Parts: sequence; structure tokens; C-alpha cells
Amino acid sequence: MKKILLAAAMVITTSTMAFAQYRGPSDLKQVDEGTYVPTTVKQILAAPEDEAAVQLEGRLVRQVEKEVYTFRDDTGEIRVEIDEDDFPGTEVDENTVVRIEGEVDTHLRKETDIDVDRVTIVQ
Repeated sequence: MKKILLAAAMVITTSTMAFAQYRGPSDLKQVDEGTYVPTTVKQILAAPEDEAAVQLEGRLVRQVEKEVYTFRDDTGEIRVEIDEDDFPGTEVDENTVVRIEGEVDTHLRKETDIDVDRVTIVQ
């Protein structure tokens, strides 16, 4: 039994170390699906590229629907879809500066939006 527990602990430790990531400052963030490129709302709306990985800094100024918000940076506004579990562990309001990472989602019958994978608070 001790050997099984020891083997299980080693597997958990090894798999945890395999997913460790650099968490310090960066101009680009390497994330599971690809590289998130710093950009602005204006750049996205001017030339939307479906599924392009993006990183934006600004504020969530309004909740429009469940898990749908209006995001604003210095260049404009865009709708963003954020799952509840993608928010940081602290509260966010319309005055909190956040960094969102996700991908552009273009549609035939509605406006371009961002499907957010991660929200972090900018200090």
C-alpha cells in the first residue's frame, strides 16, 4: 500500500511540475492554445481575424448578459464572453484595470467579440 501511495504522490508531483509556467512580466504570454498578442479594441475591430489570440488591457464597464460584458480600453469598446471560473479570485468592478487574454470570435449575424480564457488584475 505504501508503494502505491508513493507512486501516486510521484505522479502528482511530476505532472504538477510539468505545468509550471513563468508568471512574471511579459510582452507576450504563452498559453495552452497559442501566443496572446498585446493589441487594442480598435485594431481588432478594424481587421477582425477569427480565432486570433489577443491580449487587451482596460476595464469591464458593464455586464450585458450572464457571462457577457462590455470591455473598454483607450481605443474603444467590444463585447467579451467570460466564464465565471476565468475571473481572478478577487472582485472586479468597472474601475478595476484588467488584462484579458482570449481569442477573437467573428460571426455572420452579430458583432465581433472576444471569447476570454483568462482575466487578471493589472496592478
